[in-house]
Amino acid sequence: MARIALVHDVAGVAETQAQILRAAGHEVDHLKLPDFGANWPYWAKALTLPVRLLLYVPTILRLRRTGYDVVHIHWVPRGIIGILSGRPFLVQAHGSDLHAHVNTAGLYSLCRAVLERARTIFYVTPNLEPFIHRFASKAVYLPNPVNVRAAGLSPRAPERVRRVVIFMRLDPVKGVEKVFPAAERLAGLGIEITALHWGCLADEYAGRYGGAVRFVDPVPHDRVGEFLSTFDLVVGQMEQGALGLSELEAMSVGRPLIVGIDRSMYPGDKPPVVSSYEPDELVEQIERLQDDSRRLENLSREGRAWVWRNHGYEQHLRQLESAYFGRGHRLGQVA
Repeated sequence: MARIALVHDVAGVAETQAQILRAAGHEVDHLKLPDFGANWPYWAKALTLPVRLLLYVPTILRLRRTGYDVVHIHWVPRGIIGILSGRPFLVQAHGSDLHAHVNTAGLYSLCRAVLERARTIFYVTPNLEPFIHRFASKAVYLPNPVNVRAAGLSPRAPERVRRVVIFMRLDPVKGVEKVFPAAERLAGLGIEITALHWGCLADEYAGRYGGAVRFVDPVPHDRVGEFLSTFDLVVGQMEQGALGLSELEAMSVGRPLIVGIDRSMYPGDKPPVVSSYEPDELVEQIERLQDDSRRLENLSREGRAWVWRNHGYEQHLRQLESAYFGRGHRLGQVA
């Protein structure tokens, strides 16, 4: 079995990968990085890059001195650690590190250098592929891992829609303007609406829609399933066309999902979700679901099974080991 370094983390994905790989017998070090400037604007991150590099020195030295078989770095700009370590590395793109950084001069140059030097480029949602198309020969679609081990014990599906959560970061990139204008009309249908007070538009939207929407703080990652299970329906992002980790976690706990989905991105196994791309359509879809217990049950059961097939731990382990060691490698099993 291999010695693997997972560097940085995004939304708990690296921590989950560490658990999966350890369960299969690999020795894994999860190297977490200082979060200095993590919530700053992209231009500020570019300007303070020299300071941030100083904070990365201990990790760079550890990678140089330790005989890792695999160095797997999360978030494309953090791939500079791989370049400075002088070690072959894989980098995992999560979203904004591609589609936002391409418009930031300093970070664009850095990201391009990282992508050119990386041995493999993982991308977690199919909408990211166009941003790395020139690196197609080493790009690997690696869907986010989701814990659906208890898929055979499906949670109770909602029988009607009375409680809805808007489960997304409040940011233009998530298409929030295609959701929140529907809030007052939904409240008029007797539906209780909750949203996360999270993202660059959180304060503005809480002030604008606070009369119709209850805003709550984000919950720790290990409590997301428990939180989502208290709602009848989840509304996800409306802009990217693909299912992000938030949407997958909703499906994994059997919550029916409405999301802006481009089904052409999923040519094989189509996600069993309800599509919406603007406020009027969102209201119409929720009205149709409101008392349709049979459809709600189908969405709950089929969504959970779809996540199991496409994002379960066993599938993720196979994809990781294939990328790390080649397709001829004898694959491990999740214990």
